[in-house]
Amino acid sequence: MDDILVKGELLFELQNKNQWVNRLPQILPDKTRGSEIFLWLDKNGNVFECGSDFMAAEKHCTYPCKVYTLQPVSLAHK
Repeated sequence: MDDILVKGELLFELQNKNQWVNRLPQILPDKTRGSEIFLWLDKNGNVFECGSDFMAAEKHCTYPCKVYTLQPVSLAHK
């Protein structure tokens, strides 16, 4: 599997599954561009896609979950 480099802005971190349950969706920013993509990564660079991923991260001690908004090409050159 290849490692990749992606540009984005760190929005917040979740330290455990309980923060995911108790803080979302309230802490997600309003979508200003209408097409924002959020990237949710554990400490090993694996992606969170559904609830079972948050439970697995807790079981395998791979928190924190860092949440990024990705930078589209159209905004990278402004």
